[in-house]
Parts: sequence; C-alpha cells; structure tokens
Amino acid sequence: MNRPVRVRGRRPTAAGALALVVVTAVAGCAGSSRSDEDYRHKAANTAEAAASAVSTARLAVEAAGRGRLTGPYVSVLLGGAETDLLAAQETFESRQPPGETADAVRERLGTLLDDAADALAEVRIGARRGEVREPAEHTGDLREAAGRLEDFEEEMSS
Repeated sequence: MNRPVRVRGRRPTAAGALALVVVTAVAGCAGSSRSDEDYRHKAANTAEAAASAVSTARLAVEAAGRGRLTGPYVSVLLGGAETDLLAAQETFESRQPPGETADAVRERLGTLLDDAADALAEVRIGARRGEVREPAEHTGDLREAAGRLEDFEEEMSS
C-alpha cells in the first residue's frame, strides 16, 4: 500500500516569522544619505528621471494633437509616464535626509514633483476622456514642469 511521504521539519515560529517581516521591511526602504552631497546627487537623479517622464508625456500629447497617435495609445503612454514619475517620487521620498540643508532640498524637489505629477495626471485624465486633440493647454504645463525639474537637476549636479 502506498502512503504519502511526509517530510518532517521545523515549523516556523512566531519569532522567525517576525524576523522575516522585519528584514523584508528594512530591505524595502531606501536608506539615509550619509552626506548632503550624496543627498543632492540622489535629488538630481530623481529630478532627471521625473523630467524624462514628463517630457515623454509632452511629446505624446503633441503627437496626438497632430493626429499621429491614437487616443488609446496616448492613454497608455501617459499612464506609463505617470507611473515612472510617481515611482521616482516615491523612491526619493523614502530617503532620509541627513540634515537641515538636505531638508530644504527635499522640500524644493517635493514641490516640483508634486506639480509635475498634478500636470501629468490632468493630461492623463483628459486623454482618457478623449481630449487628446487639444494639447495646447496641457503641453505648456508639461513643458514648464519638465523645465523646472531639469533646472533643479542641473543646480544639484553642479
């Protein structure tokens, strides 16, 4: 008669499960920067990534306005650009600033990222409502947001 094979081993304990949760949580958090210079570098990289996402959205809206892209395709592009921007923002915001100077950098970049996210969300919402043929009112906001992020990136890199 065939019996199922049983593997005997230790059962996870509550302490082991808790340790696994703590290790996973700590590994998922971005650590602090050791210096203001390192923090500025991370801020510059975040601004660059965010500006790229906003510029991608602007180009998509402009192409749609000229009839070169379909509404559904623009909607997908805008959703991807927004996801990229929000991921960059979330990663940066999870970093612990090392001091007061870095606090000021965090606040400035946070405002720029929020403004860019708002502009991008407005465009995405419009595109999903079928308003992709009238880009003039949106491309200016996107161009301005990308420009401000690029200026910030350049300032933090110098």
